[in-house]
Amino acid sequence: MRSLRCFRLLLSGLREQTNAWRAFFAKLKGQSFTPEHSYLYVKTYEDWRKAYDILNAEPAVAVDLEANSLHYYPESICLLQFGCPGYNFIVDPEALGDGELLRAFFKNEKVEKIFHSCDYDMRSLFRDYQAEVENLFDTSVAAQFLGSGHLGLGAVVNEYVGVDIVKDKKLQQMNWGERPLPDEALRYAVNDVAYLIRLAKKQKQLLKKAGRLSWVEEESARMAKVRFKEPLPEALAFSIIKGWHALDPHELALFREIFAFREKIALRRHRPPFKVLGSQTMFHLAKNPGADLSKVPGLGPAFLRHNGQELKALLARAKSLPPLVVVDFKKELPVWRRAAMERMSRLKEWRAKKAEELKLEPSLIWPSSGLERLSLRPDKRQAEFTEPQEDVRLWQQKAFREELNALPIWNTGKRNQ
Repeated sequence: MRSLRCFRLLLSGLREQTNAWRAFFAKLKGQSFTPEHSYLYVKTYEDWRKAYDILNAEPAVAVDLEANSLHYYPESICLLQFGCPGYNFIVDPEALGDGELLRAFFKNEKVEKIFHSCDYDMRSLFRDYQAEVENLFDTSVAAQFLGSGHLGLGAVVNEYVGVDIVKDKKLQQMNWGERPLPDEALRYAVNDVAYLIRLAKKQKQLLKKAGRLSWVEEESARMAKVRFKEPLPEALAFSIIKGWHALDPHELALFREIFAFREKIALRRHRPPFKVLGSQTMFHLAKNPGADLSKVPGLGPAFLRHNGQELKALLARAKSLPPLVVVDFKKELPVWRRAAMERMSRLKEWRAKKAEELKLEPSLIWPSSGLERLSLRPDKRQAEFTEPQEDVRLWQQKAFREELNALPIWNTGKRNQ
């Protein structure tokens, strides 16, 4: 009890905790301590409340998560990692309760949350906890705007911090849903946050010097708004598989049934769909419903032993299925006349030249969809340069609108537009 009272006193009285205090906290948890490589494994809600109080008082916290998408279906978050000077917390989702404190932490604008390539993380956090992240900085985005050739965490940390992070390929395929997790897996997980604050600090210095910090801040804010998308309606769920357009209406009708069959087995066995049936196997069956299943690529003995009769019955219904015609509703754009094609060519030339000048990828200069609109509707270009757009960034408008508007390509005569 005495140790607990001391801990609470220190927690309430020190905003910027010293390493000695952090070592004391680690000692209370019965774990060893070093600033970057040790971690506190949070398994209970009581411990999560303590971690939350610490994280919520920090100016910046590194964040990452691990899920089980390679091993379980439907997937879910299996581990969350948080890092700040002197602390690395690995949090088991079982400790989060209803997620109220997690949502509150991510919503706190006073704490900067540093992620590396956060797209998947944003989708997962919103899907599992309805968590919305405020004040986000993405070190992968920062690396893009600094002209880095490789954007993986290990490469970026090595480039800007000078530390080699060893990535074990076996652990990259880890089933993070298994318990207990081996120590080597936990050490692997903590590496994903151990250097992010140092990395972000160095990147911000370089971005500020290059005049691009506000660009990355806007891009990071956009990334924070990425959300998990609900699955398509059952009737169109198959359309997530690339290549379905090449099937004729009869093949497509069977393909839809095979897709639904795969989904049912995946849910029954809690196994990712791609591990149940590969897309090429599904296409082969749709085109060859009478094939000998024992000779179909991707159908192993174990699958046929458990699901062969059900699959045979499905394929036997192929001839009775009505043909499936899917109408692709797309918004019509103006006709690509010669003048518009020429504008597009000139705009791409400008973008490539500007990208080379700034040592950035062309896609960061201006989105292709925006160039298309400028090419097809040059008389509407002022709106493209000044009004909010779904794809064009505010920083792009400010940085390049004058230069774009000065290009000698804006003949808006209707005849050859």
